[in-house]
Amino acid sequence: MRYRVDQLAASCDVSVDTVRFYQSRGLLPQPEREGRLAWYGDEHADRIRRIRELQTKGLTLAAIGRCSTAR
Repeated sequence: MRYRVDQLAASCDVSVDTVRFYQSRGLLPQPEREGRLAWYGDEHADRIRRIRELQTKGLTLAAIGRCSTAR
């Protein structure tokens, strides 16, 4: 499935700013581009859900970034 950033955020129950922040921290890969349009896939949604799961277990974003299980 392909998502725009707002669709991805809604499907993962996070804000668009959170998606962009995760990208800036290197926790999410860059989306595929078609000109000016950015398309996210299921791998992005899965990774966001995994990050949120690890955060509920007490891991910080810095630790998640170093953790190979989030990638």
